Amino acid sequence: MSELQQLAKPLLSNQIDAAINFSKEELGGLEYKDIVLLKKVFPKHQVAVLVKAIVVNALYRTFIFDILKVASCVERMLMTTHSSGPDLVEEMVVAIGQITQQKNYSFASKYAHFFIDSDLPVLDTYAEWMVSKHLGAMKSKNPKRYLKFTEDIETLKRLAGLTCSCAELDAYLWVAGEYLSWKVNSKLNISGDLRHHFERLEKDPESERNLQNLLGDDVQAPRNLTTVI
Repeated sequence: MSELQQLAKPLLSNQIDAAINFSKEELGGLEYKDIVLLKKVFPKHQVAVLVKAIVVNALYRTFIFDILKVASCVERMLMTTHSSGPDLVEEMVVAIGQITQQKNYSFASKYAHFFIDSDLPVLDTYAEWMVSKHLGAMKSKNPKRYLKFTEDIETLKRLAGLTCSCAELDAYLWVAGEYLSWKVNSKLNISGDLRHHFERLEKDPESERNLQNLLGDDVQAPRNLTTVI
């Protein structure tokens, strides 16, 4: 049995290619232009933390209300911590949680991915759910959520034979996760950037070839799936 066949839900490299094309042609790229500009103007991750935090919170709807205190917390942490990689994200979640009383994995992973280390994957419920669907019983048992997620990402890439970047894989996971959730509940508050593409795919599949290729067999998924969203 090949490693590809071991996946609970196969994932092919051409689905990742389609996700990249869909992002570039329909969504303006793998990153918002504001993020790209900020990284160009402020390349050092300890600089302009407040501006970067506000932009991430606004563009990606991470719902941190006291963003000024959170940004100050992140700035202090980045000036003093010796952590790196996935451990840095876990440390950010703990530090931010002292202010928000929540575990803000979405904000922490997005901030870290865009402004500290692009090899750190973005964690959100859609991506997490899709990785779980692909891996099935092969999911990591790590009790720390972000460490578990990064381990699962590496397992998925290895078993699927993928050489893509975290950003490219996330483009697939995000779109596929939102699509399958939308199939269950068309009134779900999904991204407005995606909704009209999903609706057009239902009415005229040939008009959304990149989306078709990205989703593979999921284009025909019935509306009785179970999601965690």
